[in-house]
Amino acid sequence: MARILMVGSVMMDLILRCERAPQPSESVLGHDYRNAPGGKGSNAAVAAARAGAQVSAYATLGNDSNGQYLLDCWKKENIDTTYTAFKDGNTGFVAITLEDSGQNRLIIFRGVNMETTPDGLEKAMEEDFDAVLMQLEIPLETNIRAIELANEKGIVTVMDAGPAQDCPLEKLPPVTILSPNETETQALTGIYPADDATCLEASRILMERNKCKYVVLKMGERGSYVYDGKGLAQMVGSYKIDSVDPTAAGDAFTGTLAKAYVDMDGDIIAAIKYASAAGALTCTKLGAQPSIPTAEEIDTLRAAQKI
Repeated sequence: MARILMVGSVMMDLILRCERAPQPSESVLGHDYRNAPGGKGSNAAVAAARAGAQVSAYATLGNDSNGQYLLDCWKKENIDTTYTAFKDGNTGFVAITLEDSGQNRLIIFRGVNMETTPDGLEKAMEEDFDAVLMQLEIPLETNIRAIELANEKGIVTVMDAGPAQDCPLEKLPPVTILSPNETETQALTGIYPADDATCLEASRILMERNKCKYVVLKMGERGSYVYDGKGLAQMVGSYKIDSVDPTAAGDAFTGTLAKAYVDMDGDIIAAIKYASAAGALTCTKLGAQPSIPTAEEIDTLRAAQKI
């Protein structure tokens, strides 16, 4: 069983369902709204846990009702919260508009996630973790220290390069897997990965900037593109599903990718195919964490479809 430390964010999501998002100065009527646990780090942690990994969370919650609720959600998923801190301030929050077309738009308020300092990482990393999961919704210095400590111990590192921003990848020590989606790839490289040629060009830039072992571009319904700078440069297909809400699909992909890469002894293609099933299934239900599949659901889809 893979042991994973998630170093990253946790948020409360507010999902606003509507026919379409409003234009500037326009008001539109919505269908309904609801809260759900979310945050890129938390979503990835839950995905890894439901897929069968043993997960610990290094994160920060606010001393508010959302913080306590999200802590309880983690406990229900058997996620270890030994390294989760509470601080005065607002728990992270995400406002999501979900259009009838399936398009979603997110506004992220990081709150006390930005108080997730590296101070306790050395203590946490005394445990025998197999992989560290990270994202860009916490201070960069914390990610840097997490990667340094993991690299010293030879631990797999998986960086979800979101949300979209021009992150100084050169400041990060090399990671095992660097995995942005299309818009994040464009923000980091200036290139939108529209086809094999642009995927290759963008992947080369990403690898040059971070010296990672693998670049894995998340391409939505098109699948994933993997590059290792040594001859591996290919698209891996996607599973065919009826999409309801794409929120957290990329996070579920990244969380299960870390779990599968460890359990499959570093077989990156096999791990991507496993993670793709998790990402696809996450699109079939409403909400972030409520839609993340179990290992049994992933295995059922993989048995029904081959990619």
